[in-house]
Amino acid sequence: MAEVRVIREVDPSAQIAPDAIIGSHCVIGPAVTIGPGTVLEQSVTVVGSTTIGSGNLIGEGCVLGEIPQDLKYVGGDTLLIIGHRNRLGQRVTVHIGTEVGGYLTRIGDDNTLEADSHVAHDCYVDDRTFLGVNALIAGHVRVETGAIVGADSGAHHFVTIGRFARVQPKTPIRRDVPPFTVFQAKSPQAAPSVVGIHEDGLIAAGLSDEEQTDLRQAMAELFEDEAALQTKIEQLVDLGVEGEVEQLCEFCQRSLEGKFGRNRERFRGKLPPEAEQFLTPEQLADARRAVL
Repeated sequence: MAEVRVIREVDPSAQIAPDAIIGSHCVIGPAVTIGPGTVLEQSVTVVGSTTIGSGNLIGEGCVLGEIPQDLKYVGGDTLLIIGHRNRLGQRVTVHIGTEVGGYLTRIGDDNTLEADSHVAHDCYVDDRTFLGVNALIAGHVRVETGAIVGADSGAHHFVTIGRFARVQPKTPIRRDVPPFTVFQAKSPQAAPSVVGIHEDGLIAAGLSDEEQTDLRQAMAELFEDEAALQTKIEQLVDLGVEGEVEQLCEFCQRSLEGKFGRNRERFRGKLPPEAEQFLTPEQLADARRAVL
């Protein structure tokens, strides 16, 4: 009977938990760490300074930790950190960060990235998010907890997709998406905008009945006419709003103050605040030197 060898290229310097499962034809680089119970199906490539936590399922053909498709990256030892219990479908790609973009791409816990989705350099994907098939997230994007990005949608650089928002499939995301909203173009010719309240998001966030009622009322006022959004925010703030409504108003105000409706544009060429939260002091010092 012919001898069949299962080929894996695992660098001996890689740190792999004893109970992690590495499928056939996987390539694991020297600066990779893979935590307990994580499963890599066949033909997965993990390179760069990439750390993957525990209990993740990494689908066939994923490529994690490759260099960014961004000319400002000049070969630094930048990072990709993936948390715990994430599910990545087939052929998902996630890049490391860039030196001047904060040194880090980070995916949190309990996220689902469906087949062929992409997370570019210097992005922060929080927890419990869902990226549909072929959802494409450009560099420097923040996807906040519980957000849903529908299949075949694409997020522009420096966009923020707010908590428990829902972006409908095939939607171009060129500006920030407010929390708890449904974001979609009302017609093929129209620019995408807020078209409703993400009711499932209100429930998933665990808001009380009173909080849900307050948010619905505030959102009905804010997004009835987005041309008057600044005035509506000021009116609500004058009423002394608090809690989720206050956070919603603050989110919208930051977006209005940002370039092209993107709050994170103010971090272009600067360290984003998340860098200080997730980098070690030594890494943060390197990141600060890179942007000088």
